[in-house]
Amino acid sequence: MAHRPVASILILTAIMILALPAKGQQNVNPKNDGAHVALGMALGNKGDWDGEMAEEREALRLNPKNENAHVYLGAALAAKGDLDGAMAEELEALRLNPHNDGAHANLGMALAKKGDLDGAIAEYREALRLNPKNENAHVYLGAALAAKGDSDGVMAEEREAVRLNPNNWLAHAALGAALGDKGDWDGQMAEEREAVRLNPNNENAHVALGSVLGKKGDWGGEIAEEREALRLNPNNEKAHVNLGMALGNKGDWDGQMAEEREALRLNPRNDIAHANLGVALANKNDWDGAIAEYREALRLNPKNENAHLYLGAALAAKADLDGAMAEYREALHLNPKNDVAHLKLGAGLAKKGDWDGAMAEEREALRLNPNSDGAHAALGGALAAKGDWDGAMAEERAALRLNPNSEGAHHFVAAALVKKGDWDGAMVEEREELRLNPNSDGAHVALGMALAKKGDWDGAMAEERAALRLKPNNDGAHTILGVALAMKGDWDGAMAEEREAVRLNPNNGYAHFLLGMVFERKGNYGEALGEYRGAHDLDPQNPAYREGYERLSKRPNH
Repeated sequence: MAHRPVASILILTAIMILALPAKGQQNVNPKNDGAHVALGMALGNKGDWDGEMAEEREALRLNPKNENAHVYLGAALAAKGDLDGAMAEELEALRLNPHNDGAHANLGMALAKKGDLDGAIAEYREALRLNPKNENAHVYLGAALAAKGDSDGVMAEEREAVRLNPNNWLAHAALGAALGDKGDWDGQMAEEREAVRLNPNNENAHVALGSVLGKKGDWGGEIAEEREALRLNPNNEKAHVNLGMALGNKGDWDGQMAEEREALRLNPRNDIAHANLGVALANKNDWDGAIAEYREALRLNPKNENAHLYLGAALAAKADLDGAMAEYREALHLNPKNDVAHLKLGAGLAKKGDWDGAMAEEREALRLNPNSDGAHAALGGALAAKGDWDGAMAEERAALRLNPNSEGAHHFVAAALVKKGDWDGAMVEEREELRLNPNSDGAHVALGMALAKKGDWDGAMAEERAALRLKPNNDGAHTILGVALAMKGDWDGAMAEEREAVRLNPNNGYAHFLLGMVFERKGNYGEALGEYRGAHDLDPQNPAYREGYERLSKRPNH
């Protein structure tokens, strides 16, 4: 899941109060409007917005021209979600004093939350013209610039805020998010850690730190930070979403589902939570449930590119290849630089037999992300299908350099070595694939074939039987097991295996040919000819199939 842009910091800034420093609560002179303002500020700093509003309103009852009371009342109203009320108070403060930089900054914040970024930026810049040292105005301006896509401007503003006050936790958090948007995860992590150090009781600081730890692959660290955020505020939906994602990355699908469902209880319109819940359901093999969640995510946000990718994968699992490819293309329409979408579209084209199209997509994925082991492996598979075994092996070895645990790459290297007649090398690769995934029926089949080529019939039978325990309808395993049984003199056993292979896959020419050989060995020449004919019809260019068919066709009384 893509990380949230810096613009999200606007949500956090709604709780910040500008202009005057906070003061501790004190005994209030009931008729002193300034004392009520100060008490209101203190209550606001504790998150007691209702208390702050009551104090600021009392200050204004005593003195309607107290501009700071209007400023702070506006901030409290904004924190309660009353943006129109907030703007009215800030405008009144500015009517009383057009040079109140805090009022300009607070007005900008309200405009930003109403979606008027240009208006917000104008107010922040006016606040800074009046008071270049207003650190929070720099923070808010940076957030608005982030929403406009001006990443360089963001960093300049947040760095200036940090220069003015190195202890401004929100500036560190915003600077960290800006660095993350530029792909500097280490820089982001340093800033987010500083934000947490300065304000350990702020839930959103923990959420942000957890998010960057997840991007760095430290799932345990992310889980710890998101749980701390939830200890501080059990209703933080973003923390639930992130925690769910981290649990999923650790393989705890039930845990992920629980967290994403809690996020959706808090906010049923959270498209990211719907998409993440779909991922967990998919990993539990509930494809219909996953598809329903992905579609709901896209109903809420048609521009969620990850939801399109996930939906495509689920449709592919349901054998709807055209539907899957349409989703991958939509993801690329939204973001042409999404290397994963190119990789998945390439896989879809490969399944359709469009190897040139597949190679074009895999190469584009590698142009965007040269370190994608999956793209190297997929490109190698396409090259193999085109008969370029040297090119295929080069790509698969590149994949293995990036990820020695890529079982698919080991499998394709083995296939390339088989084509070169290197059976020993192929066995090494297939055994490595099985070490990584003992449940790969295809690897057992390939290893059994290599053992058969080396004359180890007992070893071949053991591997093919292991494949059939994992997948009883693997026609290739039945085919090679039949060969091994025949070589051990068990012709009845061989016939049973080859018949099963043909039943499972009538287009298995090798099984037809081998069954013909068994029938011929047992003297059933008519049935043997029929099987040789079947093999020859499927592959007329195969010399062995042609020789068997032509030889037996010339035999009298066949």
